Amino acid sequence: MDNENKSTNGSKKMMWIAVVVIVILLVAGYFVFGKSKTTNLPITSPSVATVNGVDIPKATYDTQLAAAIASYKTQGTDVTTNPSQLAQVKEQVLDTLINNELLSQEVKAAGITASSTQVDTQYQAMVTQEGGATQLAADLAKNNMTDAQLRANITQQLAEQTYLLQHIDVNSITTNNDEIAQFYAQYSASQKAASSTIAIPTLKVLSAQIKQQIISNKQQAAITSIISGLRAKATIATSTSI
Repeated sequence: MDNENKSTNGSKKMMWIAVVVIVILLVAGYFVFGKSKTTNLPITSPSVATVNGVDIPKATYDTQLAAAIASYKTQGTDVTTNPSQLAQVKEQVLDTLINNELLSQEVKAAGITASSTQVDTQYQAMVTQEGGATQLAADLAKNNMTDAQLRANITQQLAEQTYLLQHIDVNSITTNNDEIAQFYAQYSASQKAASSTIAIPTLKVLSAQIKQQIISNKQQAAITSIISGLRAKATIATSTSI
């Protein structure tokens, strides 16, 4: 039974880490996140925000924004044709950069680092995900990024995951049948409103997916709460020129 509990807890932690990565990266992934930390930008480079005295370069913002716009386009939405949507994406990108900087500062203050073994493991996972070392190298080149920069970004991500895991009780984030049923009812209603002829899978079919989604939502809410706390005590100034 102890081994089964350990296995279950390990699976929950792995799922949590995956969620953390999604939330932290949000816009562009390892290829873009934190690139300014490893790129020698000119000292006179304009900034889009200052977080506790640390500038976020406009060059970083522009890269993230371009990646976000491209991501939406792959999903069939060109936000550049809709001023309201574009403004929302710009705000999301800026908020993400500010949140990442706040987390980075907290991680540094706490003295949290990732081991070379952890970094190598994540790096090899990316090699597999990209379809091999050759394809990964090609993707890095396409994003004007070096292997060293990628490893630096992975190191930062792992450290931030550790920080979040230290501040959130993962095992306390659960759901129950009532929440699952309520989620399913809302989902069904929205689907029927969109199309009266759509075939909606039964609760039994969707139960496991709904459970995972609810837990994911709660995890994201927990992260948002931590970020909100960091923002509340931080000194943040943003530019009006973006």
